[in-house]
Amino acid sequence: MSQDSPPSSPAEEQTEQEAPERLTIARFSIDALSDLLSRESEQRAMFELLARYYDGVSYEQFKRDLAEKQYVIRMFDKSGRIVGFSTIQLIHSEHQGRPIVTLFSGDTVIDKACWGQKTLQQAFVRFIIQLKLKKPWRRVYWFLITKGFKTYLLIRKNFQCHPNYEGPIPKEKQSILANVARLKYPDEFDEERGVIAFEECQGKVKQEFEDIGDEEQKNPDIAFFLKANPKYKEGEELCCLAEIRMRDLYFTSMKYFFWKPVQRLFRRK
Repeated sequence: MSQDSPPSSPAEEQTEQEAPERLTIARFSIDALSDLLSRESEQRAMFELLARYYDGVSYEQFKRDLAEKQYVIRMFDKSGRIVGFSTIQLIHSEHQGRPIVTLFSGDTVIDKACWGQKTLQQAFVRFIIQLKLKKPWRRVYWFLITKGFKTYLLIRKNFQCHPNYEGPIPKEKQSILANVARLKYPDEFDEERGVIAFEECQGKVKQEFEDIGDEEQKNPDIAFFLKANPKYKEGEELCCLAEIRMRDLYFTSMKYFFWKPVQRLFRRK
């Protein structure tokens, strides 16, 4: 199943006022997926939201993917209706004899009426902080596969993500990325191209939500994504890896829990 989504806006920094038919995300929750697997109606609501933005998805495949994950971030509007979610799997392994944990992002989608809000980023950062505080000296990585530039920007703009346009992937990061990609997708991982190439498409973002404008193509990160994953419209996924370092986590936390709220406050005045 795809790990891509239209996570927040056509451009990472689109303001809340620019999106039509606004809905406010009233709250979010971070829950163990084991608590959700017995509640069919909630799973169905999540899938229906996903199917609004993706072609080629099925409820059976969605449930199989869900069963592999351990946590889910869900976002709700004031009425309690689900307006977004992201699933998470933690993969424990070793690198050069040292234990590491890799956070793997699963299905992720947000209602278009909520694009531009940063609730998902806030919830994700909170989850990582809790993870790091349990064992602060353990190395933590974020492994993401994506067939859309919006999701690529989500990891690229918040952490030191590889691959990127600034240069080749360091050998150590390439080794970790390849190991986790082979672990998750032993038959589909194309190491030479750095992508997951499914024999049959596992879902793709609907065209009306994936159009790339001329100005967006001038963005070096978007231009790199298009070059690195030219078959993204066919459902191929670019493999990305970011180490979650404490200093990066500090600045990202400040960004979403302090600077962004302050900026919104001044815009309202």
